[in-house]
Amino acid sequence: MRKYEIIYIIPSKYTDAEMEGVVAQVNSILKESGAEVSETYQLGKRRLAYPISNQRNGSYVLTHFEAEPKSLLKMEQTLRLTDEVLRHMIVERNPLLTQIPKFTEADERRGEESRPYERRTAPVAAKPVPVKPKEVNIEELDKKLDEILTEEVL
Repeated sequence: MRKYEIIYIIPSKYTDAEMEGVVAQVNSILKESGAEVSETYQLGKRRLAYPISNQRNGSYVLTHFEAEPKSLLKMEQTLRLTDEVLRHMIVERNPLLTQIPKFTEADERRGEESRPYERRTAPVAAKPVPVKPKEVNIEELDKKLDEILTEEVL
């Protein structure tokens, strides 16, 4: 059996008590597929990068488990059909990672790395160029129209 981890997003419409039920449901899906669940971490609520099923926020949950590689397909299919899970991803667990990263730490690092955008040149306002219509004589327009209408079309 190999070690895997699954991270999934639960819609924010669920209360904390209902969320515990959803986590238990996902763990039971994993167990039915032949996995042995070892640890489950609730990573907290976050704003999603883009709306998923008209949901803007979601709660992230990380679960470590052991399973046979051939049982992953059944897990994937069942979780894809579960309405309580917006998105999920199963990956093989890295044995070198011993700590669970917190989202707040990642946000703090991202804030330190980014710096405000500096504009190098001052914005240039475009000046409108006045366009004067040409004065055209009615007789010239009639002549031109007659020429166009009398030409043979190829």
